[in-house]
Amino acid sequence: MKKFFAFTLLFSLLAVPGFAKIPDKDIIIIYTNDVHCGFNDNVGYAGVEFYKHEMKKLTPYVTLVDAGDFVQGATIGTISNGRYIIEIMNAMNYDLAVPGNHEFDYGWSQFENFVKNLKCGFVACNLRDSKTGELLFKPYRIFTYGETKIAFVGACTPETLTKSIPSTFKDEEGNYIYDFDGDLTGEKICASIQKAVDDARSEGADYVIVLGHLGEYGDATEVWSAPFIAARTRNIDAFIDAHSHEITPALMIKNLDGKEIPITQGGTKLIRFGKVTINTEGKLTTELIEKVDGKDEKIESLIADIKARYEDSTKKKLTYSDFELRAMDDEKQWLVRNGETGLCNLITDAFLDSTSDRTNKAEIAFVNAGAMRTNLNSGDITFNDALSVLPFANTMCIAEVSGQTILDELEMGARLMPEKSGGFLHVSGMTYEIDTKIPTPVKLDDKNRMIGISGARRVKNAKVNGEPFDPKRIYKIAAANFVLFQGGDGHVFEGLKMLDKNYAVIADVLAAYLRKFDKIPERYRNAEGRITIIK
Repeated sequence: MKKFFAFTLLFSLLAVPGFAKIPDKDIIIIYTNDVHCGFNDNVGYAGVEFYKHEMKKLTPYVTLVDAGDFVQGATIGTISNGRYIIEIMNAMNYDLAVPGNHEFDYGWSQFENFVKNLKCGFVACNLRDSKTGELLFKPYRIFTYGETKIAFVGACTPETLTKSIPSTFKDEEGNYIYDFDGDLTGEKICASIQKAVDDARSEGADYVIVLGHLGEYGDATEVWSAPFIAARTRNIDAFIDAHSHEITPALMIKNLDGKEIPITQGGTKLIRFGKVTINTEGKLTTELIEKVDGKDEKIESLIADIKARYEDSTKKKLTYSDFELRAMDDEKQWLVRNGETGLCNLITDAFLDSTSDRTNKAEIAFVNAGAMRTNLNSGDITFNDALSVLPFANTMCIAEVSGQTILDELEMGARLMPEKSGGFLHVSGMTYEIDTKIPTPVKLDDKNRMIGISGARRVKNAKVNGEPFDPKRIYKIAAANFVLFQGGDGHVFEGLKMLDKNYAVIADVLAAYLRKFDKIPERYRNAEGRITIIK
């Protein structure tokens, strides 16, 4: 057999429950999470498929699942509205998936297409119709391995309402018509997961694994996170997690019965994929796989075919760079979600520049950290690169808001510092400081939207072109519709007056700015000090 390299092999974790039927052969569950269209990155889908077939040589009991956020994040998703990723996953014969928040980024009708076309289907115990309370999917699915039964309970983060396009979940009057069982205490989602677990046990499940898009720490909301839920539930054997892009071979959490259960997550873009094994003694172990010794030829051929369908139209050179502009580090951990980089400054400058020949020229531009999905590598930079960095189909807008509103939104963006947050705001045309010693004064509702500020502020010394902010003055600002008026990441720009709406797609704005340079200017190599973090 070929040799495999495991990033970390972890713990024999769980004693066999008294009622569980011990497998007659090893059960292997392979999982991917937060692939974000990284179909050919790192291990790649072809590597995962190769590994799956190698495991099938050892045991007939092999299952492949995904914990969400697979259709968005790079050109292959943007250019096909996620369809190409669904095609690859179907070819790999995935067995089950849970929707991540970014599965909704192309709108509800396209999500319904995913539901129709993804052969393995979805599970989710907390996605429901707000009016009727009915679940949209089955809360769990039971797989049988010989005489042993494993239930996979699906759970989606309630952050989806603000970390996808909020209007997707609303009617024409702006009322939410879908709900993810989010509340300020976390009690609702814990109760929904516990009910699904209890029902699965009643149906004969020997083991229960939560297949969750919840997150652990990072920018995950604590009361909706996997550790919080694990500590407040019982009869769950493991959590396969996603959403926060953390590399977690096994995070051990004591449940309500005092038993330690593992939470595992493999980062993002297939830098790792995960493996859960239940052996013939009934012991459950988890590990993360970093490297494999081959690629599945069938999936490689399909990927080559898909790339040929769209790559020619995106290969046009825009400019050149002597250096890499970074959104993430070598471990695929986000740099832009709790600090400034040259890439952030390049993008916000592009946003601001896009208003220069318009009637309503902006003074300030913002980009939320979650809009940026990968690095700009050195060398020739193409339109494909611009699409990969800004893959969302968000559009640029210009609006008028008060200085006070801007200061409030900067507080909202900084509320989780020094933890990472997709709502962290990068700027052009201004500077500001964040004092992380001060607890956040931001108050949120049960959907993670800002409803007020109470207490000392973290954001200090905000200046526009070197002049102190005037809270009473009206400023013209440029940003994507996601942040300005769709409520993305919980931002609520009070008193917003729209001047110029949806005038360009954000990736096109970046591409137009890059075309202005024969070579990317040296000033974008590093951060400029637009945002100062006081630690």
